[in-house]
Amino acid sequence: MRLTRRAALNGVQLDEIDSRILIQGIEPAAGKDQLNTVSLWGGVGSRVTGEHRDSLDIVVKFSLDIKQGNYTERSAVFEKIAAWAMGGGWLTVSQKPERRIRVICAQLPAEGDPLEWTNRYSITFRAHGVPYWQQETAGMLRVTGESSFTRSFGVGGTRETVMEASFKNTSGFTVNRVDITCGGSHIYLRSLGLANGETLSIDHVDDGRRCVLRIQIQGTGGTWRSAMDKRTADSSDDLKVNPGIISVTLYATGIGTLLLSCAGRFA
Repeated sequence: MRLTRRAALNGVQLDEIDSRILIQGIEPAAGKDQLNTVSLWGGVGSRVTGEHRDSLDIVVKFSLDIKQGNYTERSAVFEKIAAWAMGGGWLTVSQKPERRIRVICAQLPAEGDPLEWTNRYSITFRAHGVPYWQQETAGMLRVTGESSFTRSFGVGGTRETVMEASFKNTSGFTVNRVDITCGGSHIYLRSLGLANGETLSIDHVDDGRRCVLRIQIQGTGGTWRSAMDKRTADSSDDLKVNPGIISVTLYATGIGTLLLSCAGRFA
């Protein structure tokens, strides 16, 4: 039976792994937010020095359309549910179209008393790496055959997010300098050794537990090598951007194709 409430991990719907699973509710919790403040001496009040979100939980509630006494079948369905949930991944839910969130399984449901066949059960998913809902389709900008330019870029969402970028060297010679500025953030790279035909990539790895910046070069043979050590000391720690229209700038010592992408984040 297909209900109006639906939840999928990596595109696999929970109610499709067994027709007897009936989703009863999907409850995104409030994020675990923290504000850091310092007191204002000689006056009243305090000043906010930082904001931080630790995690975000999403609880999926379901019941089983299995008659009382079918203990073996109930146990088999719970095993299917555990296999579906334990891997984590990109979670999408029917009430948030065009949104997704990278999660791990924080709590599997207990089977409980098999005689209580009307029970409701809960799976708790948790996002640590990026504890926000994100646009399922990122905004993109491609500029070809340029070594220096400034463009406007629209960042979606309601919270600070990060930009990702790739630059393919098509100049015919080695490029050793690439500067990328997005809003108030910038990454400056020196002594890159980006050969003709190679691609510089600035992206992030998010497994639900943590989100890590990567700066790599893909060689013409498909192999990858790190370029994290090519970042200058005065570079930003990441290409962080706020929602709205921002300015993006590229400067490189040779022409190429720049591709920028950004998925807006939502509280």
